Amino acid sequence: MNKKIKPNSRKNNILVQEVVGEVMIYDLLINRAYLLNPTSSMVWHLCDGTKTIDEITRLVSEELDESVPEDLVWLALDQFKKENLLDI
Repeated sequence: MNKKIKPNSRKNNILVQEVVGEVMIYDLLINRAYLLNPTSSMVWHLCDGTKTIDEITRLVSEELDESVPEDLVWLALDQFKKENLLDI
């Protein structure tokens, strides 16, 4: 993936439930559930198709009030892509 993309989380055929700062995603197509940790949950919510990787990294860092490495955002995005949870 390149830095100019604006990732968009998948909205169709999934159920999303907030669970105490984490997000549980259930993929209706393959009957599989995913539980995202708080940082990955933030990245997931920011994947709205309007923000670049740099913007997502900055917003997660601001929310956590600490510097978050861009690699951490890429790691979450790579996992989302692997699990078919992104529309890109």
